[in-house]
Amino acid sequence: MLDLVLVAAFLSAAVGLGAFARRKDGLEDYVLASRALTMPQFVATLVPTFYGGVLGVGEFTWTSGLANWTVMALPYYAFAALYALGLAERVRLEPGLTIADHLEGAYGRRTALLGAALVFLLAAPADEILMAGTLLAHLSGLGLWTAAGLASAAALALVWRGGLRADVAANRLQMIVMFAGFALVLPYALRAVGGPRALALKLPPGHLSWTGGMSAWRILGWWLIAVWTIVDPAFHQRCAAAESPRAARNGILVSIGFWALFDLMTTTAGLYARAALPELSPATLAFPRLADAVMPVFARGLFFAGLTASIFAALQAKSLLAAVSLGRDFGDRLRPGDAAASQRRVRAALVVSAALSLALARMVPSVVDLWYAIGSAVIPGLLLPMLGVYFPGARVRGDWAAAAGLSGFAVSLGWVAAARRLGAAPLGIEPPFPGLAVSAAVWSVGRLYSAATAQQAPISTPQQPQ
Repeated sequence: MLDLVLVAAFLSAAVGLGAFARRKDGLEDYVLASRALTMPQFVATLVPTFYGGVLGVGEFTWTSGLANWTVMALPYYAFAALYALGLAERVRLEPGLTIADHLEGAYGRRTALLGAALVFLLAAPADEILMAGTLLAHLSGLGLWTAAGLASAAALALVWRGGLRADVAANRLQMIVMFAGFALVLPYALRAVGGPRALALKLPPGHLSWTGGMSAWRILGWWLIAVWTIVDPAFHQRCAAAESPRAARNGILVSIGFWALFDLMTTTAGLYARAALPELSPATLAFPRLADAVMPVFARGLFFAGLTASIFAALQAKSLLAAVSLGRDFGDRLRPGDAAASQRRVRAALVVSAALSLALARMVPSVVDLWYAIGSAVIPGLLLPMLGVYFPGARVRGDWAAAAGLSGFAVSLGWVAAARRLGAAPLGIEPPFPGLAVSAAVWSVGRLYSAATAQQAPISTPQQPQ
């Protein structure tokens, strides 16, 4: 009972910080906090927001061991560094509030609508709702989906009034609590299981392998999904909200260091969970069950607050991003209105996106499977059009950009569906690859067509004066 009280107290504090966050009127402030995030604020919001899948990390480490570091950590550092050095400053300088705005500026309305729909799928917090529901159900004894609905309602209450400013206000507390929670659990796990040698003896064969028994294609598939960083709307939103291009670039580089430290803590805890709980089911409960097994009551409650901090940081951020994509980026383009109408649509979309995300979580009740399915389908549709926004020399015409994005998404979505039905990826090829190949092929044809059209266009010569 004390565990639940501590978690409830933490959630109340986070929601309170969001509710009373200083805010200004206008959609730009609601979505981008008036583009005024300092670098410390930027780091404090990006670190917990981009690490919301903490129960998924526990699930993956319990199942595959050190491969968590290979596929869930290293590729994200690499692509985050590329984003910082190649894209962050460009995103900050681009006019417009969102990814869809940038796509419209580069390619037109059709591609912007497609981009808004794909960003909505990418931002929909189905995995965070599943994790939050799992944790709260574990603590309270409520049914999973009742707990998930309550968790989603708390996240909506936090961002409802203040948008990104409210999100950032809560993130500063959440970052501290998430690190403190894992710093607390590790000494108890060490005392219960033993040091590195004792840990290694209690782990399954291959659990300390960097591949975790996965095929090269599967590992490459996960690395391709890490391109999620390049198209991630949370990265985009925070870079666009930074007070300067330099703050965006340096803030990401600093965040990578914090993620590396947190990955070290979570991967170690996941290995200890496997050693201490070899018969655990479901694996999503690796961290909560480890705390139950090795920690006393008060310390365990503080650790659960740390888990909650990480999950809710991403849940509230993605709820806001999904609502902006659905209500403003998609809805406003179909039926334009003024800023007040747009903000009303975003708030209505908060509720709609939560309901749709809850339904998706019920369809795919595994955090890792949700990551793989959504990333595999959406990234091939967004990657090339987004890169073209920030590197104009690589662009194609708007109709070709829309065709490349839609074909890449459709092919990979079909591949995901076939893999789920067959129990294995068709032809042994993981879903992101065929979609990205088709998107790249359509994009290349579009560039060739544009070049040929430009060569065939008649060259007008000025008339000679009479």
